[in-house]
Amino acid sequence: MTGTRFLAALCTVVLLGGGSEAQAQMRQWNDRGYVTFSLGAHPQSRTFTENSALPKYDENASVTVPHTVSGGLVVDVSGGIRVWKNLAVGIGFARFGSSEAPTLVAAVIPNPLIFDSPRSASGSTGEMSHSESAVHLQLLWMIPISSKIEVAASLGPSFVNVKQDLVSGVTAVESGAPFDTVTIASVETSAQSKFAPAATAGVDATYLITRRMGAGGFVRWSRFSGGEVDIPTSGAGTISVSAGGFQMGAGLRSRF
Repeated sequence: MTGTRFLAALCTVVLLGGGSEAQAQMRQWNDRGYVTFSLGAHPQSRTFTENSALPKYDENASVTVPHTVSGGLVVDVSGGIRVWKNLAVGIGFARFGSSEAPTLVAAVIPNPLIFDSPRSASGSTGEMSHSESAVHLQLLWMIPISSKIEVAASLGPSFVNVKQDLVSGVTAVESGAPFDTVTIASVETSAQSKFAPAATAGVDATYLITRRMGAGGFVRWSRFSGGEVDIPTSGAGTISVSAGGFQMGAGLRSRF
């Protein structure tokens, strides 16, 4: 079962409370609202290949770069207000960031004298970065299991800024006439970003140490349309980057 289906099923069970009998016995949530702060992880890694066409000698140089975005730290904060019975509306912010190790760049570079006579060359990038900053709008149903334990299921849209370092240029060193060979002296990169909507479902569990303060953890799954975001490249094209997915974390929980 995929993470999306698992969370959807889990949210359905929590929201329904196990049927009409369970709903009749469900504890009333009496707090006005909640605030959470968590640190967590984005555990999965993703790979994609960057293909760009960069202007060079009145033609286009073709650049191919493999990318590997590993998991990383998630910082998450959210808050909301109860609006009816156990139903609350809230908003949250989460950020995930990851660094890529230097990787090989394969380029096909035009000849400065002879049209349509490209040469192959390779070089290396420096460290590149990937980040996802998300605003989550939450519709949340709170289920007090006991006086100390509460479980909440949330569902709603998210608005995510996906930022990725991509190759913006290469500095070529020519061998001299007739320019049969070329080497890459350096690779320039720049951060490109795209703002995209997603759907997010999650479950958060809290253990209240005092009446107002406690600790807890969450699991969450975000899904973009098609599972990818099309980020513009320096060569006036786009590249599809996998984003979103499963996140989990733990931290402080507050009620007011």
